[in-house]
Amino acid sequence: MKKIFSILLALMLLCSAMAVSSSAAEYVPAFDVASQAVYLVNLDSEMTIYQKNATKKIEPSALSQLMTVVLALERIQDPENEQITMKSYIENDMYEYGLALGGIRLAGLYRNETISAKNLMYAVMIRDANEAATMLADYIGDGSVPYFVELMNKRAKELGMKNTNFTSPHGLPDPESYTTAKDMAILARHAMTLEGFETLATTPFYDGGPTNRNQTLNWNTRNALLASTSQYYNPSATPIKSGYHHKLGSYSMATAKLNGYSYLLVCMASNGVDSEGKSNAAYSAFDDTNRLFEWAFDTFKVKSLLERGKSFGEMPLKMCWGKDFLRVMSADSFTALIPDAIEASSIQFELDLPEYVVAPVHKGDLVGQVRLFLAGEQIGVVGVVAAEGAAVSRALLLLEALIGITRTFWFKFIVILLVVLIILYIMLMIIRNRNRRRYRSVGK
Repeated sequence: MKKIFSILLALMLLCSAMAVSSSAAEYVPAFDVASQAVYLVNLDSEMTIYQKNATKKIEPSALSQLMTVVLALERIQDPENEQITMKSYIENDMYEYGLALGGIRLAGLYRNETISAKNLMYAVMIRDANEAATMLADYIGDGSVPYFVELMNKRAKELGMKNTNFTSPHGLPDPESYTTAKDMAILARHAMTLEGFETLATTPFYDGGPTNRNQTLNWNTRNALLASTSQYYNPSATPIKSGYHHKLGSYSMATAKLNGYSYLLVCMASNGVDSEGKSNAAYSAFDDTNRLFEWAFDTFKVKSLLERGKSFGEMPLKMCWGKDFLRVMSADSFTALIPDAIEASSIQFELDLPEYVVAPVHKGDLVGQVRLFLAGEQIGVVGVVAAEGAAVSRALLLLEALIGITRTFWFKFIVILLVVLIILYIMLMIIRNRNRRRYRSVGK
């Protein structure tokens, strides 16, 4: 019985911990964030620090190209030596897009130009090159871009991107295409695990060398976080992907690490203004990114909020002779990322313990849990264990067993049956005695 109780309690603690991870306290910066959707998570604790419309469906723009590069890294065996040729329909499509949108981002590639898959990936990551993304899609999709788009959406579902629908490998405007900041964070984290991706994402300048149509291909990054000459350059940041939508504004995905703290940030559809009040749509996402990273690094610190072995008093104990209470304590220590201005003493504890515990109990046995609250928000759950052992009393155990027997159906049935039989016997004896007296009277 005690073992079953412990298992159930452990499962309850696990469920509680899962709930905490998704409902931990979040904070809001003291400045306006221009991006329509934002998702900022601390990678060390998995704690969501700030989110704004993180599950709102928005056109992904050039962030779609990140999935194109992911599939290229996963599916192309030898990207340095596999050669891909620009087909005429791709050049025609790019020309039509350019006319419709007043210009699009390209790598300067031409019809019938042959280039390695590796160089195409650099073109996509460095220049947001739409024709390069389409060439990769055509190659991986066996000549069918629609089939490649199916692969994009299939991979998105496999990764857990539940609110995403890609319609192209490049992300040029299409109202049927959508994703969320939270979904793009999932994709970004996966991309960072792929061999060679970080080099693709963090190269500010690339020499693609000569091709059959170009004497040289030199590409400078469009990501302002990476360009050392940009006012938005951030040496603490590791850019992942950026983009621009002619109506929605700029996009930025990046990680940043400073003083042992790591963050991942997605900013989508930022259409803000500069310090003079002029439109800053092309760079607004980079401005949001730098300000949010600075806010996170300046504001939050990891603090110890609960020490292992902290006493939480006593709880009722049963089945132990001469001992009615059991001392309990915290099973582990607990640390969390909280604003540096908040003291550990501000944390409130809420014990979740059963009405009593039954001996035998060993020191360290799990008996309950304690919830940690900050400003009314639950920020963690820690197990509560016995601070001492308690042996079971044989006499009390026997007594409890006997009492337990008296509560069973069959015991009650037998007792009632005996009572009925006794009553019947008494009634029978009464009737028998009356009959005897009657016979005696008649005989006289």
